[in-house]
Amino acid sequence: MTPLAKLRKRREEQEPEVDDWAEMCRGTVAVADVEWRSRAKVAGRVRSLRVQPWAGVPTLEGTLVDDTGGISVVFLGRRHVAGIRPGTRMVVEGMVGDHAGRLAILNPDYRLLAVHE
Repeated sequence: MTPLAKLRKRREEQEPEVDDWAEMCRGTVAVADVEWRSRAKVAGRVRSLRVQPWAGVPTLEGTLVDDTGGISVVFLGRRHVAGIRPGTRMVVEGMVGDHAGRLAILNPDYRLLAVHE
């Protein structure tokens, strides 16, 4: 099989990913429409991650962005979460609160889009 044929086959295999993403995004709201002290389900891409101590406990903080803005996603007591890295597409759901002066979802329920490598 030629390299070009392999590339075409790989792209064809990845096309269902769009349908998976659309299915995962059902029922989500834009980051710009998220309100403080309300439950929200948001879809986007992880722009950045950092580990920051909070009350002496390591805390993984990430920024999830969509076309309308960004929101902090905070995993208390975690240095890392398997599968989450910059560029990962994910859907998070939880109560929106405040963390370091920004809207944030603490310890959200989350789903990651499977990455085909």
